[in-house]
Amino acid sequence: MNLTAKSDDNPRPFKRQKLVSSSPLTSSPAPASVSLAPLPPAVLLVSLPALLAHPPNHRFYVHSLCLSLDALRKCLGLHALPPDIECRAWTGLAEIGMKVIGGGFSQDKNYPWAKGIESEVEKAISKGSIIAQKHPSLRAYMLHLSLLQVELSQWQHKTKFARTQIRNILASFLPTDPLYLVYSAYLASITLFTTPSAPTGTHSPVAAHLFPGTLTQNAQDVHAALAAVRDLEALAGTHGHKPVALLAHVLRLRILIAAEHWEDIPDALERCEAVLGLSYSPAATPRSRKSSEEPQKPEATFIAFEDPFEAAMVVHILMVAVVFFTHVGNAAEASPRLSHLHALLDSGALDKFPDGTVEIVLPNGPPLTISTTHPRVLFLLAFLVSSTAKRDAVGRKPKRKVFAIEGLAAWENNLTQEILFTPWAGMGDVEEVEQHLARIKADLLCELIAVSIMRSEFDTAEQNLDALIAHTRTYELFPRYAARIALHHAHLAHALGQSSRALQCYRAAVHHAERGSFVEIAARAGEVALQIGLRRGMRTASDELEDGDEDGDTMLERKMGMDVARACRGMGGALEAVGRILEACLTSEILRAKQHLKQALSVVTKAQDNHLRALVLALIASHYLHTAGDHALQMLQTCEQLVAGLGAPPTKPVKGQPAVAVGNAPLGLWVGQRFLELFKRAGKEARVQKQQETNVQLAKAVEELARCAMASQNCT
Repeated sequence: MNLTAKSDDNPRPFKRQKLVSSSPLTSSPAPASVSLAPLPPAVLLVSLPALLAHPPNHRFYVHSLCLSLDALRKCLGLHALPPDIECRAWTGLAEIGMKVIGGGFSQDKNYPWAKGIESEVEKAISKGSIIAQKHPSLRAYMLHLSLLQVELSQWQHKTKFARTQIRNILASFLPTDPLYLVYSAYLASITLFTTPSAPTGTHSPVAAHLFPGTLTQNAQDVHAALAAVRDLEALAGTHGHKPVALLAHVLRLRILIAAEHWEDIPDALERCEAVLGLSYSPAATPRSRKSSEEPQKPEATFIAFEDPFEAAMVVHILMVAVVFFTHVGNAAEASPRLSHLHALLDSGALDKFPDGTVEIVLPNGPPLTISTTHPRVLFLLAFLVSSTAKRDAVGRKPKRKVFAIEGLAAWENNLTQEILFTPWAGMGDVEEVEQHLARIKADLLCELIAVSIMRSEFDTAEQNLDALIAHTRTYELFPRYAARIALHHAHLAHALGQSSRALQCYRAAVHHAERGSFVEIAARAGEVALQIGLRRGMRTASDELEDGDEDGDTMLERKMGMDVARACRGMGGALEAVGRILEACLTSEILRAKQHLKQALSVVTKAQDNHLRALVLALIASHYLHTAGDHALQMLQTCEQLVAGLGAPPTKPVKGQPAVAVGNAPLGLWVGQRFLELFKRAGKEARVQKQQETNVQLAKAVEELARCAMASQNCT
């Protein structure tokens, strides 16, 4: 086309030059052309890392780190840099260098550009600190660089040196220092005392799945961390920063949970709930204390929290509270808190901090930004907490099983969805979230296996055990779960009547478990219970020993059993009841055995653990069969209902078709035999005939169970 042609059938008018700005933000005419002055090279180079920043799960994350390092190096290579630009460049180099170190790039041969970054970070921290010391206006940079030095020392496993550094930082603060840096230093101090291992990402104020990181059990470190929390709380109280004080309360709760100081947790939990204005009635809905003077409605409403920080904290507190009350066996206190947790999650509380960070707005200066447990972890963790809290395995659709199944389904659905991270997060944060998600699935499988064994759904339990082993091997978690897997195998073999295999698995669980842990004590208790059953069975069959006589092996087993029973005390509601049951079986005094069993019944009833409750009722009934038949009959009737509910089908049977809910067949048969004794003694012929028919069906179920166990044992 000839653009200079003079003949044009449809000539276009020249464009009118725009002389006046139409923007409503300007009140005076703008010039026809605006000439922008180019940025100085130093300013452009030092600003590039912020423009290039990407989340750690972004495909160009590594590129952004590499380019940011090159930009800062070029900036520092320029001559006559202003002190603020040079200090900012050294600080940026130290920050990005720590990201590279935390992501493991410097230890990977596939990233040669990251080699030697450790010495470069040390140099950047030193150079930046020197410049900041010379210029009082740059003091904030010096404090920030000091915290980076602490983080580097911790990564280098110089724990004592890092703690000395953080103490010096806390002692050097001036009244004019920015409060967000002061609070950050206290949080770094608490992190050092609660995570002795090298950090893998940003500091998290919250423990376990809720509070990421390896948590220390050292008593001295626990006291030091609690002292730092008290100082943080005092500082927040001095400046009137209530959100920071709430954070201090949550941190105290976190430390006590990690250190297993169960006796101090109720007080710490009450403080957290008081700050948020919550109060709970057992097995009721929560209400706000702030509105306690107002007339209460017939149905209390759940409290919603609009502030992202408060929403994050209340979700953490409720989860910890549910886990704690479930551990101690107080279902009435756990229930309203779990209901409130579900209401908050249904209202979109996790959407208020989608990337796992929240801000505490401070009156003067920048806000305090903290990293919480990622909302993806909290969402799936809610299923695990709910499954754990619902101890009752009786019924057609027990909630413990339903929450575990739904949690696994949610885990699979969320597997392909991208996780949102902040641009300043590191690869350690991504790996941490992925590990927590993998562990949550393993824990959900453990819950499903446990409830399947309780309900005599042995095929389902075996399938999920295989899935658990495959999953833990895929995500390199098998050593962490080896003891629990062995314990599940022991419980399955025990339920199937495979005594020798059960003993081997119990001992394997004890060998792999941490000394004094819940799994180790549970495995030891299971072994003792099985030994007692085998010994009583042999004694009944041979009747070699007279009452009151004991051989050496029996005395040794009694001593070992009493040691395990004492170890069960203080280990939570379930093991507390198991310990009482063992003591009742090992004592030779009838009255003392009844006392232990009554205490065990109180514990399992309070915890709503009907699986253990059925066993306790059967044991108590056995003590009253010959002395108080009516009392024994009542307990056996309740036990029979629970046993049947431990295997109830999902749907009700069709009318006209007789169906016997077998449930726990061995216990059901034992109960049926006791019924038969009582009915014969009372001369109730009709009941005797009916019970005999029921016992025949139960005996067939037990025989079928034995055949399945034999077939399973031959396959293995």
